[in-house]
Amino acid sequence: MKKILFFGDSITDCGRNRDNDDSLGQGYPLLIKSELGFENPERYTFLNRGISGNRIVDLYARIKKDLINLAPDYVSILIGVNDVWHEIGRRTEFLPKNMNYSMI
Repeated sequence: MKKILFFGDSITDCGRNRDNDDSLGQGYPLLIKSELGFENPERYTFLNRGISGNRIVDLYARIKKDLINLAPDYVSILIGVNDVWHEIGRRTEFLPKNMNYSMI
């Protein structure tokens, strides 16, 4: 059986139940399982290790636990949205000149 690991941020997490290793959430991991699992029900195992709010450094910090130790055959990594908005949130040159910066 081939193991597919989804590794990333909130787009990967998408409401998964962290108390249940079989939980895929409501996002793209579930859609992929629905398609591949329907076509090949005994061929794949699916694992979701997305965590909302994670950035690239967070994935790096848990790469041994959530990637290497699980030894997947295939990995989907979707990350970067949080890295971008954390950076843009600190840089006012991207914001309109007439914006009230006390709201940020």
